[in-house]
Amino acid sequence: MIEAVGGAAANQPAQAGNGLGQLDSNAFLQLLVAQMKYQNPLAPTDATAMLEQTAQFTTVETLQAISETNQALLGFQQTTMALGVVGKNVNAISLDGIPVEGVAESVRFTADGPFIQLDNGMEIPMANVIEVSAVPEEPAG
Repeated sequence: MIEAVGGAAANQPAQAGNGLGQLDSNAFLQLLVAQMKYQNPLAPTDATAMLEQTAQFTTVETLQAISETNQALLGFQQTTMALGVVGKNVNAISLDGIPVEGVAESVRFTADGPFIQLDNGMEIPMANVIEVSAVPEEPAG
């Protein structure tokens, strides 16, 4: 019985793990069908256990949806924060670990998050920003 289920699973491509480290819904359904196909007719699967598994599966899917929504919100928040520093004085740590200061001129968006381009030519990740302040006004005259 185990060989048949293992053989069927071995022929399937490896499932990519999600943020929760669980199988996706397609893999879950394949396992459920295999379990029903190879169960012993003299000792059928407990209906309560199947309901518990279904409830757990629903919980995992809900948590995955919440995780995806949180990731989208985090990306939106990072974008908003990065755009908010343009034209302001920024104190940060460079990628080399050196403290830098300059006026934020632009923002570049990457898969690793937003990067701030300073007027001194340095580019720093938004995550490395320590302090943001208004640019001091020069006296007129």
